Amino acid sequence: MMYKEMAEKVRPPRVCHVRFPFGRPLGEPGNADQQRVIAEDALHLLETATGPGTVLSLPYRWRREDYARIRRERAASR
Repeated sequence: MMYKEMAEKVRPPRVCHVRFPFGRPLGEPGNADQQRVIAEDALHLLETATGPGTVLSLPYRWRREDYARIRRERAASR
């Protein structure tokens, strides 16, 4: 979700908030590493949310992260 304030008003069961441009909730077109990281975080929220209305703000910034590195670090820690 792009607008955290809207998520807090609408109160969906659970939602990940990203600070990305409108219409790009999973990231840049063609950036598979970025999209995978966001999707993995969203799936993790589905597993760990303790109640309805959970809003998780993801720490990523548009075009400022090294998503390939994030994926490598995650793979190494498993």
